[in-house]
Amino acid sequence: MVRLICCLLGAISALSCAAFGQSPSPDRQDSPVGEWRLHGLEGGETRFSPLDQITKENVSRIGYAWSFDDVVVRGKTRRGMQATPLVVDGTIYFTGPWSVVYAVDARSGALRWRYDPRINGQHARHACCDIVNRGVAYADGKVFIGAFDGRLIALDKESGEEIWRVDTIIDHARSYSITGAPRIAGDLVLIGNGGADFGVRGYVSAYRIDTGALAWRFFTVPSAEEEATPAMRIARPTWSEETDWSYGGGGTVWDSMVYDAELNRVYIGVGNGSPWPHWARSPGGGDNLFLSSIVALDAETGRYVWHYQTTPGDSWDFTATQHIMLMDLVIDGESRKVLVQAPKNGFFYVLDRETGALISAEPYTEVTWAEYIDMKTGRPVASDSAQFRSQPALVKPSIAGGHNWQPMAMSPQTGLVYIPVQENDMQVSWNPQETYQPGAVRMQTEVISPAPRANADPMLGMPRSMAWRGVLKAWDPVAGKAVWTSSDQPWAPGGVLATAGRLVIQGASDGKLRFFDDENGELLAQIETGTAITAPPVTYMVDGKQYIAVAAGFGGGLRYYPPGSAPLVFENTERLLVFTLNGGETPAPPKATPPQIQPLHPQSSFDRKEAARGRDLFLQHCGRCHTYRGKPSIYPNVWNLPPDLYDHLDAIVLEGALVEAGMPAFDDVLESADVAAIREFILRDEAQHRNAPER
Repeated sequence: MVRLICCLLGAISALSCAAFGQSPSPDRQDSPVGEWRLHGLEGGETRFSPLDQITKENVSRIGYAWSFDDVVVRGKTRRGMQATPLVVDGTIYFTGPWSVVYAVDARSGALRWRYDPRINGQHARHACCDIVNRGVAYADGKVFIGAFDGRLIALDKESGEEIWRVDTIIDHARSYSITGAPRIAGDLVLIGNGGADFGVRGYVSAYRIDTGALAWRFFTVPSAEEEATPAMRIARPTWSEETDWSYGGGGTVWDSMVYDAELNRVYIGVGNGSPWPHWARSPGGGDNLFLSSIVALDAETGRYVWHYQTTPGDSWDFTATQHIMLMDLVIDGESRKVLVQAPKNGFFYVLDRETGALISAEPYTEVTWAEYIDMKTGRPVASDSAQFRSQPALVKPSIAGGHNWQPMAMSPQTGLVYIPVQENDMQVSWNPQETYQPGAVRMQTEVISPAPRANADPMLGMPRSMAWRGVLKAWDPVAGKAVWTSSDQPWAPGGVLATAGRLVIQGASDGKLRFFDDENGELLAQIETGTAITAPPVTYMVDGKQYIAVAAGFGGGLRYYPPGSAPLVFENTERLLVFTLNGGETPAPPKATPPQIQPLHPQSSFDRKEAARGRDLFLQHCGRCHTYRGKPSIYPNVWNLPPDLYDHLDAIVLEGALVEAGMPAFDDVLESADVAAIREFILRDEAQHRNAPER
């Protein structure tokens, strides 16, 4: 009988390491019951808590305990909150925008200390998806933060004072960044980097916890120089001889890393290639290792052990950087040490973590880029309909993925994995004219997601009606199928927590924190917070009382607020929200006020050719942040500025007048004539939009 190895219910409260495939290692591989010391709570990163004071029987009494709202912002810009809070010795440690670290009292939310790494606003240019941070790591009295500009910093947990810092970036001429949380692996702290869409070479680094000395570094893709490491001897032949290495290759390790104390290994999830189209990136073909792969490394040395590639020759940004969990499963009567992942490509993978062998791969959402995974070869059978070299293609999932960075959870009581799923599509086409420019996205791909419908806006193809759908799915990793699916939620669904109280807890961009029955998905309770939630909740206990905490605030890769999201009604205020039994009503943020419509700029004559050139420049350099015609967003509406500002754009775009507010300078890739063309595009379009006469 195929089944999941679970703890006996009486042993769950002890968080038996064996039940999760981990050997006991209380110094750095366990969170004491009632605390949350590791990113995924315990070594397997299952995000299952043994706390059971809050249950499905009494969850209707859940309410507001306190919040921390004193989150540092630059100017009036509101940014995303994606951190997993850690709870250590009665203190909560979490991060906000710009990699600022906060330590607050777990009972009251009183600020104990704040650490600001002072990220230069110019680094905002290297953000594909907002100046976010997914949290800190903790070990040996130190709190570790991966700062957006590439520094790894160790702080004293009591005072917040800096103990050591290291620069993890190998080439500052490239657009590297850090948005992910560090991980602890024995005596080491691990960190990866972002930037694949800008053209960097991916790697993961391990540093000594006590000194910050570099212990090892593993590169995920080859470089222009021949390298004799075992991993590169495997990877190099999978890339074309005609590869243009000026693009860097990509393959960043920007999120998931898991330490297996039992096997003394580290498993990393590797991202997409640069540029995206396989034929442009590697003209002669090849799988392009280790892009879109799970790679096992020796924890002490960083040496390659094995890999499994989820999307060989990826052209769709189907990263494998999503949450990896470790557990033991009984399959066909045999106990197997496995890891599971639901990456962006839409398939749920179960791998033997000792050998890397594929055990199962079934679609957890609608998939059109591949027909199925061939279990004999472990490779996907690609669909011709998803190829876009000669014409645009409609593809599912979209670049947002069937599942993105938002963590899953697993319950040993049900044997189910709970996945925050995004069900959407995209229209993707090739843009071979895009060339390398420092600090600019270089995907060579144009994507519209969701794919344009009949009522799409003709200017940029932005749909007027959103087709995105978010759901929570309970997945049986042994049977390879969904057991239940929640009702529709707004895009994007948040990360997930499972508890011994038989609850699955998840927020969403509509500002609701939802509590589901872990067996059947029944919605048992929900809290209206007024603040979008995409970060995963955690739970902890102090003074005999169980609390649930979650970071809230909209941001990330989506440039504008989707329909039904909280920031369309309330101000997008970053805050940490905490709830408990018999709590009160959650205070809502101030109501969002419509922006004042600025007078139209007096210019009334426009150069069509220059405006068309400005449109292309806007899409290449500005469009990944500023939305077309000012759709509600975390970024300023450049279609509705005070008229005189349009006459001083050089100071902002080229000279960095607003760099401290997060608007970087583009003087290395744009000239004054280019800024004038962008201005011409915006003013001409706005004049037409307001039905002003064009002469």
